[in-house]
Amino acid sequence: MTSATARIAIAGSGCVLPTGWGVEGFWAAAREGRSAIGPLQTPLFHSERIAAFGQIDDATHQRSRQDVAQNLQRYCPPAVIWGVSAVRQALAEAGVEPGQDGLRYGLYCCQGGYTHPSVASYGELLQESRTDGVADMNRLARQVLQERALDPFLVLKSLSNGLLGVVSLALKLECECNAYMQGVAGNLAALRQAHSALQSGRIDVAIVVGAGSELDPLALAALAEAGVIGTDGSRQMLAFDRKGSGGIAGEGAAALVLRRAADLPPEPQTCLTALFAHPRLDALSLPDKQVDLLISSATGTAHKDADLARTLARTGAAHITSSTALTGILSGAPSLVDLILARQMLQAQSIAPIAGLTQPVDTHLPFVSGEPRDAVLHDCLVINRDDNGFSACYQLDLQADD
Repeated sequence: MTSATARIAIAGSGCVLPTGWGVEGFWAAAREGRSAIGPLQTPLFHSERIAAFGQIDDATHQRSRQDVAQNLQRYCPPAVIWGVSAVRQALAEAGVEPGQDGLRYGLYCCQGGYTHPSVASYGELLQESRTDGVADMNRLARQVLQERALDPFLVLKSLSNGLLGVVSLALKLECECNAYMQGVAGNLAALRQAHSALQSGRIDVAIVVGAGSELDPLALAALAEAGVIGTDGSRQMLAFDRKGSGGIAGEGAAALVLRRAADLPPEPQTCLTALFAHPRLDALSLPDKQVDLLISSATGTAHKDADLARTLARTGAAHITSSTALTGILSGAPSLVDLILARQMLQAQSIAPIAGLTQPVDTHLPFVSGEPRDAVLHDCLVINRDDNGFSACYQLDLQADD
């Protein structure tokens, strides 16, 4: 039986984000402080109030499709395709191959953006019902109510475990698996289950993946009504900046492969050493020692980020940064993306700046802006907060195997 104190290391990572396909592109954008948020572009709807989005471009999407068999793509909304691609990247870096290496796997998935019907799917139905440029409503009614009332592909694409099913099929996995809700809470639940399964010895390799998109008028309207994203037409998200006027939504996928550090080669490993959570940010448990680096989510709204900064001050971190302004606020993989960034920084001994930060909401805190900052980094905290206030904290250490 494996010891309950076994160290759990990040053995591989992968992502498909607005910054492009793969961790290298994400890390390059982070180091350059180059935001991938741009004008919202979709043929399905237009908004002057919500003018920007952290969007996956078509070239990145087409690259991701290469990682999903053609017969599976019909079951997949774009985010699920990105999730499969991110998992394949992470497995390749970790040097493991399900079904071929004799290892026991666990799969833990977080899917966002499935709570609204697919506008694209129903748009296709409407197009099929047009005759000479005019919609035949009788024909549309027949298609919706009779011919396609229970279309399995529409149903499957809206399931909260669709990502889990497609990843399992794509990789031919037969293993322990769980599907979780989107957001910070979902990411935390997936990581906790993966961490526990590895420590108990039930599995040898944990795959944790999150994917989602809010590129949907109903989803964006709900986020705007909740005050999560701004509605002033801004095309830039400013994190922890006095000029920040609101959040901007984004989309994408991220995956981690976790293993027991003792099962890996004797070289420095980035280990996930603690996971905390609390319904209120101000009551979140934090380590009782100063940490070298803190990565925090942000809202993009000045007064909210100022409140958040007061909690960040409790960590006594030597350096503080954030990735939110690079991609926008992600529904499917917010914590996984920050853990990938933390691992990159610990390995590189370099801190990426907060994109666009010029007027920090708290000048006394060590926010990193402008250029990358080289530093001696032994540990890192990741703090994520959902728009409902639920917060999670992860501690990572750069450790050499004994």
